[in-house]
Amino acid sequence: MTLDEFNVEVLIVGAGPAGLMAATWMAQTGIKTMLVDQKGLRTQCGHADGIESRTLEILDSFRLGESIYRGANLTIDLCLWNQLENGDIQRQTVLNNASPGLSRYHEATYGQGKIEENFLKFLQSSNSVEVRWNTVPVKLDILQSCTDYPVRVVIQTKQSNAECTLATVNAKYVVGCDGARSWVRKRLGLRLEGNHMDENWGVIDVIPATNFPDIRKRCIIKSEAGHLMIIPREERLVRFYVQLSPGAAALFRAEYHPKALVAIVKDILHPYSFEAPYIEWSTIYTVGQRLCPALSKHNRVFLAGDAVHTHSPKAGKGMNVSIQDTYNLGWKLASVIKGKAIPSILHTYQAERGAVARRLIAFDKRMVMGIGEKEPSSDSTEQKEGTLRAILKEENTSESGSRTYYQPSLLVTRTWDDRPTGKRHMLKPMLPHSKTNLAINIVLGARLPNIEVLCQSDSRPYHIQRLLRSTGEWYLLILGGDILQKSQMVRLESLGLQLGRTDSLIYRINQQNDSVCRISTFLVHCAPRNKVELMELPQVFIPFDKKLGYDYWKVFADNEPCSEECGSAHEFYGVSAEGCMVLVRPDQHVAFIGSLEDLPEVESFLGNFMIASIEGTECQE
Repeated sequence: MTLDEFNVEVLIVGAGPAGLMAATWMAQTGIKTMLVDQKGLRTQCGHADGIESRTLEILDSFRLGESIYRGANLTIDLCLWNQLENGDIQRQTVLNNASPGLSRYHEATYGQGKIEENFLKFLQSSNSVEVRWNTVPVKLDILQSCTDYPVRVVIQTKQSNAECTLATVNAKYVVGCDGARSWVRKRLGLRLEGNHMDENWGVIDVIPATNFPDIRKRCIIKSEAGHLMIIPREERLVRFYVQLSPGAAALFRAEYHPKALVAIVKDILHPYSFEAPYIEWSTIYTVGQRLCPALSKHNRVFLAGDAVHTHSPKAGKGMNVSIQDTYNLGWKLASVIKGKAIPSILHTYQAERGAVARRLIAFDKRMVMGIGEKEPSSDSTEQKEGTLRAILKEENTSESGSRTYYQPSLLVTRTWDDRPTGKRHMLKPMLPHSKTNLAINIVLGARLPNIEVLCQSDSRPYHIQRLLRSTGEWYLLILGGDILQKSQMVRLESLGLQLGRTDSLIYRINQQNDSVCRISTFLVHCAPRNKVELMELPQVFIPFDKKLGYDYWKVFADNEPCSEECGSAHEFYGVSAEGCMVLVRPDQHVAFIGSLEDLPEVESFLGNFMIASIEGTECQE
């Protein structure tokens, strides 16, 4: 039988959040892609619902965040309840369900299906991504010879008349986002490692009828009838995570009727009344933490999301980490496929996201234990360590995604103190390193924190993160200091001349008619804005196009200068009036920090992996 045959640059298996994020990158960068999923359509109800602030920042970088944020429910408060001796429950404390100032977005809840709908609308506007429902892979081979399409996949599509058709997809890369039972992972001979815990939880989404006072707040309730987590969602929906005894779990599995879960919630909430006149969705799961050590095979087939890591949904990390996995991978694939970067950058996906997955599994174990343990009677600091409150604080800071940082690699420079030493390195050229002392509040390898600045041309406020759109571009942020000082302006003019040199690497990169791997430059100064003349600045910061005219949105001033020497953005980032340069990757993570004289170091760093005029690198590994 002759099969239909398709050539694509990327085949994505699984149209959940991880797969849709990968497809969004491919659509944004114009990469020919096929996305297949065994379902007949997107998720309709249930599944994940927690959205971390970092995930909202990522969505907003594609201009998807604001619409989702408007429809979502913000989880502001977190209430801890315990059972009294008389059997009633009582509120113990109300905590802040976020770390203030960490992000311009607050943690929220929104149904997975509605988030997927926003992704799919984005993909509909693209002519480079095809979505195929009712389709599964049935065969996958990685060819050993160097060809244009070294991964061959046979897919099977179920037609409306119940017949199945087969087709061959020849791909440059495959991304497996097909969940915990991943067919792609099994086909690669990889497996999840870890164990299930002997603990069962039910999940139910309802519109409740109750006089429980904190029903619209995130709650953790500990009682003899079982532990309960309450997660208010968009509109009137509320999600309940219900701890189940072995008998209750067996009963639910036998009948699969949500009334069994409603009865347990009713017992836990005593003395408050509770009914569930509308039930949207329910399920049951066994707590477990499992991890696949390998995230790729030959850097041709990659795994992401639940195909790599499975854990409990208690902290709402699953969808978030899955989206962040392919947000990390997508721009790297686009850079390599378009011949802008060497294939070796793909190795960093394993190093960067593998470390995140390991931390996630360790954190989830602490979270599960924290919910199950009793609160200490003493308020001593020693006894509070490891308690639920400490774990919840960790959830909202280091485990929120906003403070994820990547270790030095081909795509993140080292600091001077981390440079290799010893005789065996003396004959090797010194690789570029970052001067983190120039921006003490910016963490190398972490996402660039947000601060508001004013556009020099029209005084409009802009969030710096919103300037760093996910287009595949790199961003060179010049924190120029007080440019009214003659010595500082001389330094800025010298930098402008270097950036404009036609023989520079950055100039050659930017001559390509594509956003992928371009270097976009922004200047933020801390001089009094009204005393700075835009047109007197170096031309590189006010580029001119014969058709479009001047670009007036490259120069910004500190929002509210606290003095002539230092404004709020410089102060926020811990930068002196002498300024510095910050090179930011396409995923908004900081790759390099240096002085205004360190442009040669920036180009040396980029020259290690970017291709300005090198041909024939596609088959290199």
